[in-house]
Amino acid sequence: MGENNRKENSEILVSILVAVYNMQDTIDRCVQSLINQTLENIEVIIVNDGSTDGSGKICDRYAAEDTRVKVIHQKNKGLSATREVCLKNASGQYISFVDSDDWCELDMCEKLYEEAIKSSADLVFFSAYRHRQDGVAVICNLPIHAGLYTITDLYESYILPLYGDVRHDQFITTGYIWCCLFKLEMLKNIKFYKDVFLHEDEIMILQSFLKAKSLYITDQPFYHYNRMSANSLSKRSTYWNGYWDNMTEVFKAKKEFAEVLFEHENDYMGRLITYLYFKFLRSIRNETHHENPAGFWGGLVNVYKMRNKEFLFENKKYLLKNEFTSAEKVLIKLIELRLYFMVYFYYAAVCGRMRTFQEKTKN
Repeated sequence: MGENNRKENSEILVSILVAVYNMQDTIDRCVQSLINQTLENIEVIIVNDGSTDGSGKICDRYAAEDTRVKVIHQKNKGLSATREVCLKNASGQYISFVDSDDWCELDMCEKLYEEAIKSSADLVFFSAYRHRQDGVAVICNLPIHAGLYTITDLYESYILPLYGDVRHDQFITTGYIWCCLFKLEMLKNIKFYKDVFLHEDEIMILQSFLKAKSLYITDQPFYHYNRMSANSLSKRSTYWNGYWDNMTEVFKAKKEFAEVLFEHENDYMGRLITYLYFKFLRSIRNETHHENPAGFWGGLVNVYKMRNKEFLFENKKYLLKNEFTSAEKVLIKLIELRLYFMVYFYYAAVCGRMRTFQEKTKN
């Protein structure tokens, strides 16, 4: 285990924030990659979000051996609430978020801090290694050259895809906060959406863009994004309770931020409402899942009980229909006719109630 060589009372340059929930199989590798960073003036703030395995004890062991590690234990509150606690306890000039099933290159903090200081950037974006069953690949590399940019320079390449990617977009994956080093001021007083458990990273990124003036991009990969972990949220194929409510909260937040980021509604609403229609289709498919505690007929009832469907119909004039397959276009027509039960039966049959269905994702 790395020794703490930071001088007492020296300034903390980077705060690394880690939210932990039942990650006893991966947390060792994660924390080892942090306490052995070549930049010594760091702090590692770990919030154990009510883990029921041995994660909390492992974290406590690191805190006892390295004064730069601070562990906070709390009852389970979810990722957004846990990250809020992490941030409230951070004191570094810059902030880095690391997921507890991932790990980092040992020179990540040093190199990113150097780039941030040299460029005076409010944010630094970098690439990552993605680890999956089919191998390792470099992702999160923006389709523009490395260098210093204003936030407005990123509208086409980064901000628009956050509002819903379309076929011609070059960026593989968007909106992960672990591929960004934030100046602390960029995250002061941001809103954490406690009821959002998916796409919460995108909301944080957009809020930081409302404050930031400049962003430095390096194409070097410093982060290891682990898609092999059984507990990874992005890997799970399960029934998501409250999926549609989550997505409508994301929709409302993004629309609110867009009114500041863009001049005209037409600049972003096509992507945003197309994104929402895709999520509504997925929400119906989600309710057919064999793990749905409501059962088959209860899932259908849940579809009819879904709130905020008016967002779809109020904004359907913006829909980018060419982004949908022929089958999806038919399903959308059924949705517009309020024939949700036909869409439900279609997914239940085609996807086998999600028993064999494999979600296709870019990341």
